[in-house]
Amino acid sequence: MLKWVTAFVALGLAGCTLPGQWGGTPKPFAKPGSGTIVTAAAFRVEGKVVRTNPRLNFVVLDFGLQGLPLIGQQFAIYRLGKKVGQVRVSGPAWDTYTVADIVEGEIWMGDEAKLK
Repeated sequence: MLKWVTAFVALGLAGCTLPGQWGGTPKPFAKPGSGTIVTAAAFRVEGKVVRTNPRLNFVVLDFGLQGLPLIGQQFAIYRLGKKVGQVRVSGPAWDTYTVADIVEGEIWMGDEAKLK
Protein backbone atom coordinates (compact mmCIF):
# COMPACT_ATOMS: atom_id res chain seq x y z
CA MET A 1 0.00 0.00 0.00
CA LEU A 2 2.81 2.41 0.90
CA LYS A 3 4.43 1.83 -2.52
CA TRP A 4 1.19 2.86 -4.28
CA VAL A 5 0.83 6.01 -2.19
CA THR A 6 4.46 6.94 -2.83
CA ALA A 7 4.08 6.31 -6.57
CA PHE A 8 0.86 8.37 -6.69
CA VAL A 9 2.49 11.32 -4.88
CA ALA A 10 5.60 11.14 -7.11
CA LEU A 11 3.48 11.17 -10.28
CA GLY A 12 1.42 14.06 -8.95
CA LEU A 13 4.53 16.10 -8.21
CA ALA A 14 6.04 15.27 -11.60
CA GLY A 15 3.32 17.34 -13.24
CA CYS A 16 4.29 20.45 -11.27
CA THR A 17 6.62 22.96 -12.90
CA LEU A 18 8.66 25.78 -11.49
CA PRO A 19 9.07 29.25 -13.02
CA GLY A 20 11.39 29.15 -16.01
CA GLN A 21 11.52 25.36 -16.17
CA TRP A 22 9.65 24.90 -19.46
CA GLY A 23 8.85 28.39 -20.65
CA GLY A 24 12.39 29.51 -21.40
CA THR A 25 14.09 32.49 -19.89
CA PRO A 26 11.65 34.87 -18.21
CA LYS A 27 11.71 38.38 -19.65
CA PRO A 28 13.18 41.06 -17.40
CA PHE A 29 11.05 44.12 -16.78
CA ALA A 30 12.05 47.77 -16.72
CA LYS A 31 11.82 49.69 -13.48
CA PRO A 32 9.57 52.71 -14.20
CA GLY A 33 11.49 55.90 -14.88
CA SER A 34 14.95 54.46 -14.27
CA GLY A 35 15.87 52.95 -17.61
CA THR A 36 17.37 50.06 -15.64
CA ILE A 37 16.57 46.44 -16.42
CA VAL A 38 15.57 44.52 -13.30
CA THR A 39 15.06 40.76 -13.10
CA ALA A 40 12.78 39.56 -10.33
CA ALA A 41 14.58 37.39 -7.77
CA ALA A 42 12.14 34.54 -8.40
CA PHE A 43 13.29 34.39 -12.05
CA ARG A 44 17.04 34.51 -11.49
CA VAL A 45 18.59 31.21 -12.43
CA GLU A 46 21.69 30.33 -10.46
CA GLY A 47 23.38 27.00 -10.01
CA LYS A 48 26.44 25.45 -8.45
CA VAL A 49 29.19 23.39 -10.06
CA VAL A 50 29.09 19.96 -8.41
CA ARG A 51 31.36 18.00 -10.79
CA THR A 52 33.99 18.92 -13.35
CA ASN A 53 35.69 16.98 -16.11
CA PRO A 54 38.31 19.21 -17.74
CA ARG A 55 39.61 16.33 -19.88
CA LEU A 56 36.20 15.93 -21.58
CA ASN A 57 35.43 19.66 -21.23
CA PHE A 58 32.17 19.56 -19.25
CA VAL A 59 30.70 20.30 -15.82
CA VAL A 60 27.63 19.16 -13.90
CA LEU A 61 25.49 21.96 -12.47
CA ASP A 62 22.97 21.69 -9.62
CA PHE A 63 20.03 24.13 -9.74
CA GLY A 64 18.21 22.95 -6.62
CA LEU A 65 14.49 23.67 -6.65
CA GLN A 66 14.72 26.57 -9.14
CA GLY A 67 14.00 24.40 -12.16
CA LEU A 68 16.40 23.43 -14.90
CA PRO A 69 17.59 25.79 -17.64
CA LEU A 70 17.00 25.10 -21.31
CA ILE A 71 19.60 23.47 -23.54
CA GLY A 72 21.76 26.13 -25.17
CA GLN A 73 21.52 28.67 -22.35
CA GLN A 74 24.87 30.15 -21.34
CA PHE A 75 26.06 30.77 -17.80
CA ALA A 76 28.93 32.84 -16.48
CA ILE A 77 30.93 31.00 -13.82
CA TYR A 78 32.05 32.90 -10.71
CA ARG A 79 34.48 32.06 -7.92
CA LEU A 80 34.54 34.36 -4.89
CA GLY A 81 32.64 37.01 -6.88
CA LYS A 82 35.07 37.03 -9.82
CA LYS A 83 34.16 35.69 -13.27
CA VAL A 84 36.38 32.72 -14.10
CA GLY A 85 34.64 31.10 -17.07
CA GLN A 86 31.59 30.38 -19.14
CA VAL A 87 29.52 27.25 -19.90
CA ARG A 88 26.69 26.30 -22.27
CA VAL A 89 23.97 23.84 -21.16
CA SER A 90 24.10 20.75 -23.34
CA GLY A 91 22.23 18.10 -21.32
CA PRO A 92 21.34 15.51 -20.34
CA ALA A 93 19.42 16.65 -17.27
CA TRP A 94 18.00 14.73 -14.32
CA ASP A 95 16.43 15.76 -11.02
CA THR A 96 18.08 19.10 -10.21
CA TYR A 97 21.24 18.49 -12.27
CA THR A 98 22.25 19.25 -15.85
CA VAL A 99 25.42 18.94 -17.90
CA ALA A 100 27.08 21.96 -19.52
CA ASP A 101 30.02 22.24 -21.90
CA ILE A 102 32.91 24.47 -20.84
CA VAL A 103 33.17 27.37 -23.30
CA GLU A 104 36.07 29.11 -21.56
CA GLY A 105 37.97 29.21 -18.29
CA GLU A 106 39.15 26.83 -15.60
CA ILE A 107 36.15 25.76 -13.55
CA TRP A 108 36.26 24.14 -10.12
CA MET A 109 33.72 22.34 -7.97
CA GLY A 110 31.87 24.87 -5.81
CA ASP A 111 31.93 27.67 -8.39
CA GLU A 112 28.64 29.52 -9.00
CA ALA A 113 26.82 29.59 -12.33
CA LYS A 114 24.77 32.70 -13.13
CA LEU A 115 22.63 33.17 -16.22
CA LYS A 116 24.32 35.45 -18.74
